[in-house]
Amino acid sequence: MGTVDRVVRAAVFRLLVAGLEGPTLGDVAEETGLEADEVARSFLWLADEHRLTLSAGKDRVVMAHPFSGVSTDYRSRIGNSAWWANCGWDAFGILALLGDGEVVDKSGNGGEPAWTVADGVVTPAGLVHFVVPAAQFWDDIAFT
Repeated sequence: MGTVDRVVRAAVFRLLVAGLEGPTLGDVAEETGLEADEVARSFLWLADEHRLTLSAGKDRVVMAHPFSGVSTDYRSRIGNSAWWANCGWDAFGILALLGDGEVVDKSGNGGEPAWTVADGVVTPAGLVHFVVPAAQFWDDIAFT
């Protein structure tokens, strides 16, 4: 990964953590001071390397694991801050990165926390089931 790619990837994460949904090529160019064509090349490289997933137009970040750049059924919440997650597993990943909080599963709990994480302990306890084997995640990452 080259220097520009590292700068672009770090900017994407900063923007997502700050609460910006789906950072665009323009957002990242403004954040980094890089030219739009440099960011565009980096977006494509990062997507080819499975470091992030782009919109159909290749100008917006849809996924930068564990963060989602678009609304999903899973939300990680710490206090008044919240972030979209690609799946329940990624929602826990966000909390592992940022601190204790709650995971909201919109499809199952009507917006109420499904799980809490305090001092690294998840409650209630449960199991994780992966429908797709890990080796096949990137065959269709949006489904996975």
